[in-house]
Amino acid sequence: MTPPPRHLAHAREERVDTAAGPFHTLNWQGESAPVLVLHGVSSTSRLWTWLHEAAPWATLIAPDLPGRGLTPARRNRPSSVAAHADGLAALLDALDIETVDVAGMSLGGFIAVQLAARHPGRVRSLTLIDGGLPMPATLPPDLLTPKLRAAYGDERVWPDAVAYAHHYAGASAPLVDATDPRFVAMLAHDLRDGAAGGPVRRDLDTVIDDAVSVLGTDEAAGTLAQVTVPTRLLYAQWATGADSAPMYPPEHVAAVAERTPHLVHTELVERVDHAAIIMTDRGAERCASVLAKAVGR
Repeated sequence: MTPPPRHLAHAREERVDTAAGPFHTLNWQGESAPVLVLHGVSSTSRLWTWLHEAAPWATLIAPDLPGRGLTPARRNRPSSVAAHADGLAALLDALDIETVDVAGMSLGGFIAVQLAARHPGRVRSLTLIDGGLPMPATLPPDLLTPKLRAAYGDERVWPDAVAYAHHYAGASAPLVDATDPRFVAMLAHDLRDGAAGGPVRRDLDTVIDDAVSVLGTDEAAGTLAQVTVPTRLLYAQWATGADSAPMYPPEHVAAVAERTPHLVHTELVERVDHAAIIMTDRGAERCASVLAKAVGR
């Protein structure tokens, strides 16, 4: 039997049945209280392997969100950040966890904010990684949906995870090392046949619904205003590649922080883009440092 990759050697995978449906989770046991970590719109639980290596002290509970990895899509439509938040509250119930620190990247940041707003007694702190704050602008869903379908609707059959990793890096993560075994293993979890390739198995409708619920509405500002727990934000200098326009310009972050008292820390991470802020050692180390403050370490 092939041994698991080094970064997964001490991880535990399990299926957790909940009132909202099953979740596939990847868990690392550390010294801290549990930290629920939520990946982005087209990612999976494997996104958090870099953070685990940067923060081996952290107990991480990393679910595949519905429609990604090994967690099946939910029948209720449309999917949304609010629906994910309610599902994660059910996951905490099933795990018998009353309160938890939460970290979310991109879409996961918006879900984390929704979880804190809709289930305030369950969340101790929020660590947001290039997500969760209201966007500078939104797009009408009828214009947004075709763009999302073109971006995420690739039906190619990949010969192996290495080939898919090189494609993904070129298209979406140019500052990430496409040969990094952690990156290849993360993307293998996206594929029907794992390292042996196949088509991407994420549910396209769920991905589009989720993206529209963030990019096509202005609900995030009102949701953030309902949160009362200490919230920390790390945001990338660029969006996709060096010198690209960022997802969050510094002046926008400053304006949001000024009207959000519980946003206690904002940090621009320089020389990284949206992917590299968590999928590189340098980015993950900054995230680990801020997470340590959030959990009181």
